[in-house]
Amino acid sequence: MPALADIPFDFRPLGDRPSGMWRRPRQFGFLNRVGAIPLADTELLQTSLYLPLAVREGADAYEVIAVLHPDFLARSPVRPDGRWVPPYMPIALRYLPLRRTHRVADKVSSLEIAQDLDTGADGIATPFFADDGRMHPDFAAAMSHFDRLEVGKARLAKAAASLVAADILVKLTSTSSEALAADADLLVINPQRWRQLTPPRIAALAADGFLALDLATACCFSARLWASHLVPQAADRGQHDADASLVPFEQRGHGAFPIELRIDDSSLFSFDAYASATAEQPGDTR
Repeated sequence: MPALADIPFDFRPLGDRPSGMWRRPRQFGFLNRVGAIPLADTELLQTSLYLPLAVREGADAYEVIAVLHPDFLARSPVRPDGRWVPPYMPIALRYLPLRRTHRVADKVSSLEIAQDLDTGADGIATPFFADDGRMHPDFAAAMSHFDRLEVGKARLAKAAASLVAADILVKLTSTSSEALAADADLLVINPQRWRQLTPPRIAALAADGFLALDLATACCFSARLWASHLVPQAADRGQHDADASLVPFEQRGHGAFPIELRIDDSSLFSFDAYASATAEQPGDTR
């Protein structure tokens, strides 16, 4: 039964004023123990280039995550020597072994540290506090980024709730004989439901901004990065087929707006007409 995290790390409270050093890893052969990490809205699109995205339902909110477990991926983001390959590293992974437990701005006590994460001999050692008693710049940067992550997570949680309300999220399933473990109960975009969104629902998703549409697009784009045995749950035939035509989204989404949004093959702009008008201008020496 494939699990999202094989043996989760043992995170313990960091305390109000930790002493000593903390070590950031440079090798990431332990991604099977991390499983997945939360994302901020500001790192959504760049992360979708390298990792598959999903929505996880928490106790009181939805959480947008990037999946890291090698068994869930079509290709590994780390080299054989454990070094991270993509040019961007998400915040939650960048500052391991630390993580934020709950949102308390500027409070060190809101952090936990993984006691059993082996950073290796080449880990980057940094003190929590400098000799003058002030927070070390690297640790201060971690605190600032964790604050940014919490704000971005909240924004993505609202966007994910909008996708749930639009009924385009389904469970991630496996085509293999083994069912996914309980911790891998993830929601992903169902392509059929996404293509069949009606113009009013498209407009509703964009009523308060475009983040919900950005999230749906990023999830669809990153779907190619799932392992071949992981697929969205098949959509039930019924109300979606009755209410939505099979015209692709990109050909009819503009119908929800009172102005013409298409560029190619539309009256908004014709390159042929532009070229003809330019050629007929007086004084043309061609």
